Amino acid sequence: MRRFMLLAGMGVGLVAADACSAGPPVLLALVAARNAAATVRQLIEAGHDVDGRDARGATPLMAAARTGAVEAMIALLDAGADPDARDGFNHWTPLLHAIHKRQAGAVGLLLERGADPNARTESLTPLIMAAADRDATIVRLLLAHGADARARGAGGATALSQAVSGGALSDIDLPLLGGCHPETVRALKEHDPGLDLPDTVAGWNALWWAKFHGCREVIDLVRRS
Repeated sequence: MRRFMLLAGMGVGLVAADACSAGPPVLLALVAARNAAATVRQLIEAGHDVDGRDARGATPLMAAARTGAVEAMIALLDAGADPDARDGFNHWTPLLHAIHKRQAGAVGLLLERGADPNARTESLTPLIMAAADRDATIVRLLLAHGADARARGAGGATALSQAVSGGALSDIDLPLLGGCHPETVRALKEHDPGLDLPDTVAGWNALWWAKFHGCREVIDLVRRS
């Protein structure tokens, strides 16, 4: 392990030291999350498993995606890291981890490197998760790479119902009761003008939340369908 601490260098040496007792998969993940791309390459050359998993089943690519460590992600992907691996806790892919932390650069890289934009869990798709955000950047990236705007999640939720609700009670780390997200709604409607709220509990609740927040622009966008 001393060799790996020296490889990590001064910038990540303390992090590497903390990981010594946890084993190589955790060390590679910690270094990747710090975006120490050169050290990531050295560790891989030294025999570290590019898809090694920690106790929760997460890979180094997931750790890097969550912090937006794009250079480290490139090093991992160049070495063959699986862009569609799933963790052992939420069954999230690196793409979902990047979306959860609103890392647009990481999302764009993963999509460019072949990550599945529709790799869903039982309850949500990448687009549904992204649609909870006020910033439409990630939604537009996903749509440009083939994300299904009509796919449904738990309770009949869609990306549009998520956006109209303003992300109320969503899985992403945003205000619990949501807000007004007109740009996200607009991005979805521009991609598919025929998109409408589903006739489901999620669709009804979305409109209720929009009215609750006084989101007149959002309501107008939906009613133009």
